[in-house]
Amino acid sequence: MSALSGTARVNADVLVDLLPLVGFAPPRGYHRDHMSDVRRRQGWVVVGACSLVMFGVWNSHAGFGVFLPVLAGEFGWSRGAISIAPSLNLIIGGLIAFAVGAASDRYGPRLILTTSALFVGALFALASRIDALWHLYLVLGVLLGVAMSSVYLVPTTTVSRWFVDRRGLALGILLAGLNLAFVTGPRLSASLIARFGWRTTYLVLGALVWVLAIPGSMLTRFPPAAAGGRTDTDRAAASGGSSLGEALADRRLWLLVTAWMLLGFNQMMMSIHLVSYVKDQGVTLERASLALTILGTGTIVGRILFGVVSDRVGTKPTFWFCLTIQIVSLLAIVAAPSLSTLDFLLFGFGLSAAGSDTTLVKGAVETFGVRAIGAVMGVLSLGWRCGAALGPTAAGFIYDAMGSYVPAFVLAAGGLALSSAFFTLGTSTPPERRGYL
Repeated sequence: MSALSGTARVNADVLVDLLPLVGFAPPRGYHRDHMSDVRRRQGWVVVGACSLVMFGVWNSHAGFGVFLPVLAGEFGWSRGAISIAPSLNLIIGGLIAFAVGAASDRYGPRLILTTSALFVGALFALASRIDALWHLYLVLGVLLGVAMSSVYLVPTTTVSRWFVDRRGLALGILLAGLNLAFVTGPRLSASLIARFGWRTTYLVLGALVWVLAIPGSMLTRFPPAAAGGRTDTDRAAASGGSSLGEALADRRLWLLVTAWMLLGFNQMMMSIHLVSYVKDQGVTLERASLALTILGTGTIVGRILFGVVSDRVGTKPTFWFCLTIQIVSLLAIVAAPSLSTLDFLLFGFGLSAAGSDTTLVKGAVETFGVRAIGAVMGVLSLGWRCGAALGPTAAGFIYDAMGSYVPAFVLAAGGLALSSAFFTLGTSTPPERRGYL
């Protein structure tokens, strides 16, 4: 048989190099040409697969703020009491994130994410049987916290291993999947609740996790070992960085933990309580859920836009700019503007919140490298999750005590200003001496 033509050879290379994505090895003796292009394509396939996993899980979880007033009305529970459930979710997930990150470093993302997707779908279905507050805490707090602990951590660290020069763009596209869920999830939940009730809605949301996240999980993998070439994949594999022990002894890690904790306080407070805040202005539940959709739309644009910007102008300037816009938008929101003005401010808030979160993850990878990035990000995510757990709970009890969300929003704006300072110190030049905090 004659040798493959140039075009056919390229197509064969693409097919053969994609075989590992579905668990098969290339044929023995096969010589790969165009390796740099193929590996780059593989990297983008992994980005898409990880993004699908994040969307599949968070599309079902993002509607919790829509369920909040419904559950409060049916069972008579306070908003503060209901808000404890997502807080438990975040704290439990954060406590085991280090172990999940270490397991991902050792075994790869496919096993971890597939298992997580299976359990997340089952738990949403189980949530349809909730009849007591402790049921809510157990199912959507403790158990879902364990199941979801990998869903942000593993995709971000996996994608970070595949890219260097375009890491900001890759992370932006990846995390846009999460934020797309905040566009579709609340509206979907509100629509399903209006037509079928909240119990059937949880059954549907569980099935959607299985349909979307499990196939995506099966396509995830770490990059192959570098074997020549100068692609992003090759350099990411060889870039090294701090060991876990070195990172733990570096005070910059704990500064970044604090910076991300303050971002988490703000982000999850808005995600959980925004629908209730807007509904208190005298609009319907479906119109109030539109506010979360608008915020989510801004975050999708912000992930990709500021991912590209950070690759061009640098991580720190992008982070500072995003936090400034976020603070201004949040303070303007508490002035109770008209609905049209509020929609504009929420879009800007979402745009900048996504940019600050993406650039913080990128800054952490730039600071500590990819050598033990799963475990390092596990430590960092504990900070985010602690802040994210405190934010909704604090805002809920502040509302219960004062009848207003304004004090909570102002408190969050002050935390964002502090986050900027901690991030700047956390991504500074490493100190000459290590081993102290």
